[in-house]
Amino acid sequence: MRSHFLTFKIIAIFILIGIFGIGLLFIQNLVSERQSYQQDFIRDISSTQIRPQTIIAPYVQVPYTEQKTCLDDQKKPFPCTEQYFMYLGADSTDWTANFNVSDNNYRRTIYRAIDYQANLSAKGAFYKPELDQKNYEWNKAQIIFPLHDPRGLEKQPSIKINNQNYTFQINEQAKDQSGFDFMTVSVQKHPEILQAIQNGFEFNLQLQTKGLSKFNLIPTSHHVTYNAKGNWADTKYDGQSLPYAKMSQTEQFSAQWKNIALGQQNLNKIANCENSDCMRQLSHAYLTRSSNEAVTAYESGQNIEKIGLSTEFLESVNVYTQTDRAIKYGIVIIIITFGCFFLFEVMKGLRIHPIQYALVAMAQGIFFVLLLSISEYYAFAWAYIVAAIACVGLMTWYLFFVMRGIKAAAIFSLILSTLYAVMYLLLQSSGKTFLIGSVISFIVLAAVMFITRHIDWYQVGTKPKSELKNYTPSQY
Repeated sequence: MRSHFLTFKIIAIFILIGIFGIGLLFIQNLVSERQSYQQDFIRDISSTQIRPQTIIAPYVQVPYTEQKTCLDDQKKPFPCTEQYFMYLGADSTDWTANFNVSDNNYRRTIYRAIDYQANLSAKGAFYKPELDQKNYEWNKAQIIFPLHDPRGLEKQPSIKINNQNYTFQINEQAKDQSGFDFMTVSVQKHPEILQAIQNGFEFNLQLQTKGLSKFNLIPTSHHVTYNAKGNWADTKYDGQSLPYAKMSQTEQFSAQWKNIALGQQNLNKIANCENSDCMRQLSHAYLTRSSNEAVTAYESGQNIEKIGLSTEFLESVNVYTQTDRAIKYGIVIIIITFGCFFLFEVMKGLRIHPIQYALVAMAQGIFFVLLLSISEYYAFAWAYIVAAIACVGLMTWYLFFVMRGIKAAAIFSLILSTLYAVMYLLLQSSGKTFLIGSVISFIVLAAVMFITRHIDWYQVGTKPKSELKNYTPSQY
């Protein structure tokens, strides 16, 4: 009986598509596993060598005391003295950063990490502060320069005040698991800077540091300009403010920031940090509204306030991200391929067995495995070309025997080559993927409707068995 031929074939095709979809999930898990090895490698470097670097622009801290009425354990009032701090930011600062970026310094088998060496300089001025009538302890005043990871320092940073260079000293006790090393130049060690702090001073700061993939500058001055440039084209800008001008070309980038509001806001945030968890968040360039939910909020991306001016150096092509995106198109490719097979059966009366459908689907699944494995060693574009040629060539050779003719095999080779070319186009045009994908979907549907416009589907379903060609292997 042939009345149910069409129905059974469609059911078989959908079952095969479902099985192929499950296979894609396994390949996607393989991509995630390989990507996790890369991330483990990055974490190992962060814990043992260098991290993404964050610095807070220098500011002045002056302690003062106030007489208060406190309560003892029995809630009886008694006079006490409490210490507070006054924070002074620079009036203006002009930052310049030159980055030398590389992915050749940290390797483990096939995995690489992007690191940089940054040469920073800052010129600025502190104005004479407007002081309240408070009991300031000027002998304990200090210029503070917090830095997230001192392991990246080429040498201790220095600041030039009144033509005199002062080297910042790392205060080991001040870190206290806060995420920052608070480098200081204090009045106790350099009494001559007291007059400069009280009356205002100009400064010139020099810093050489290394970091891993990302650099973040947290400004504290009322006016800030920041010019960054380096030898890397794939950069991402994030944080409180984006650059007002940027340029990216082959192995070069530059970006410029200017702002008159962030410095005082950041200085207030630093002053209001009451615990080490708050400073630890600042060292990672974010703040959460609730410290009790910091980890959850950071992982989910909710209730996060980004801090600073951030520059991140990205891989030219992340092979795992690209392969994962390609896999998402895999189910569409197999649906189109199976659809073409089915239309060929209907229009030419050639029977293609479900096992033959499955073998073609397996070849297309192997494409993604080849793409992942080759792209780990060579450029993604070359890996894609090699994998596509290998799989399209294999399927063309096989379809020559299945369809018993070079013409039909060549047509399917052209269709498969077009599908892989379109998929590569979608991978490279992330900004217009939805537009291109929707246009292509419309074109495919229109083509199917045009080709099948004269087919009587009821007649196809009731074709006698004698009208369907049996498959016999080619003698070639």
